[in-house]
Amino acid sequence: MKRYFVAIVIWLVVFAPCTSAFAAEIAMQEMAESYTIIVNEQMLDFTDLPTAPYKEGDTMMVPLRRIGEALGYQVDWDLETKAATIEDQYIQKATLLDGSAVVVFQGKLQIIDMSREIENALPTVIHDGTMYVPLEFFEEFFNDIKREDRIVTITPSTSELCAIKTEPPKSDIESTNFLLM
Repeated sequence: MKRYFVAIVIWLVVFAPCTSAFAAEIAMQEMAESYTIIVNEQMLDFTDLPTAPYKEGDTMMVPLRRIGEALGYQVDWDLETKAATIEDQYIQKATLLDGSAVVVFQGKLQIIDMSREIENALPTVIHDGTMYVPLEFFEEFFNDIKREDRIVTITPSTSELCAIKTEPPKSDIESTNFLLM
């Protein structure tokens, strides 16, 4: 009886931690594979990243570089300042710091100042060299985000700038009003 008890204790000490670690690994894999992200009609592959997109509370955290570059943005990392920058070609540039929810935008337009500071729902975080930001961050770059179950679609906003003549010109310079449609 004593040998039987010792055998059970040894089995629990040796194998029980392995089974719980294995179960935790399977749960993490299931969570990592549970979201599909489509950017510009292309499904993104996250298998080479240390962590796939994940939810933290009600906020989905996504890899900044992978999604930013899929949208056509320039994404850079400054090793000295430990800051990431993401910018489109025409409108704005954003600077993010690891561990901070604050994002500083620098506007590029001369007519409308798009410079501002926002606070993300959660701080920016780095997992094994990959920076993750709340999904909603990409709305600040005028992208539409659509969620259906475990599928997230990100597309540039479809607003267009259209010129509409309001009345006949009063001088040599034709007057034109611009509307955002």
